[in-house]
Amino acid sequence: MADFVFRISPNIMLGPHTLARIGQVASNWGSNFMLIADPILKEFGIVEKAVAALEDKGISVFVFDDIPSAATSTTLEQALSLARGAHVHGFISLGGTKTSSLGRALAALYNENHDIYEYLAGAQPYSGAMPFIEVPSTCRDAFVFMDRTPVIDARNRQIRLMKTQAGICKAVVMDPNLYMHMSPNTATSMIFHAISLAIEGYVSTKSNFFSETILGKSIEMLLLALDPEQSKLVGTPSEMLIAQGGCMASMGVAASSPGVATAISLACNARYKTSTSLVCAVLLPYIMEDAARARVDRIATIGKMLGVSTAGLSASDGAKAAIDDVRRRLALSGIPTRLKDLGLSIDQLVPAAEDAAALDLMNYIPRAMSSDDLFDLIKQAY
Repeated sequence: MADFVFRISPNIMLGPHTLARIGQVASNWGSNFMLIADPILKEFGIVEKAVAALEDKGISVFVFDDIPSAATSTTLEQALSLARGAHVHGFISLGGTKTSSLGRALAALYNENHDIYEYLAGAQPYSGAMPFIEVPSTCRDAFVFMDRTPVIDARNRQIRLMKTQAGICKAVVMDPNLYMHMSPNTATSMIFHAISLAIEGYVSTKSNFFSETILGKSIEMLLLALDPEQSKLVGTPSEMLIAQGGCMASMGVAASSPGVATAISLACNARYKTSTSLVCAVLLPYIMEDAARARVDRIATIGKMLGVSTAGLSASDGAKAAIDDVRRRLALSGIPTRLKDLGLSIDQLVPAAEDAAALDLMNYIPRAMSSDDLFDLIKQAY
């Protein structure tokens, strides 16, 4: 087991209607913020609510929502220029992974003088980071508590994990009410994505007693959220279970590491704008099968979390039962279960496998895998 080294810097505020308190949170770090908002949230009046809550506390807000479905380094450069021109005191992201990733990158680079592509190539930002506050509208951000943020290189559409300063995120405001605007299929795919993230951290070679405990609880809560009848029995609304489970998944992988599904989904999104949640959901049983080759006991334990009866079964049979149960749940969910159903061709997945293999997330997966190994796994899921 790896040494346990864990530091969590942001304040976490989780509960219904916490978005209304965003002005109170932001006022601790300034009075002039750029709000990086997912444009789709405008349809539900969520951006307007956030702006009103900030302005009520005397905070000036510059809304940046010119964000494509897969924002690249070009979007980052554009937003950085606007933020510097507005002399902002910090950044707030409101939305899913693309907005939070952009917000972290902006906060990290605002005071830097070098070309952003130096940082995409691996340079460490050393100037003081600007305050960053994340308001996630989804439950599956792997990088909330990490010192990395994904950025798509506009020159070749490769995914990069840009280094950020420690403690860049000052606060995370999780409002379960934001999840209630998702379509049922979108919500289901995002829950499976969060489960995939939690399982990756659970089987990682970087796992430790803390990550195993918190990720196990995360899986339990997210599974309850998938089953409306079960969530009624425990007396907790499904959106609250999603928020709590997603928060724990993000905390757990910060102490451990994301893995194969995260790497491949980021690479596919960067090149082809494919949904990261759907890619992770499709890959989930296949990454579990691969992990069972090196950490069969972990997959068997996940089977118990799934409620699979493992009495009298060997570890390998218990692991197989767990994987079969995940396949059953996916089949019942109504979301795609094959990569070809996502509009991807097998030829497109060759460079995606190569991009994924180059990410440093691959240093902590259950067994070493080359780009060829990743492509073999992708072919199974295709």
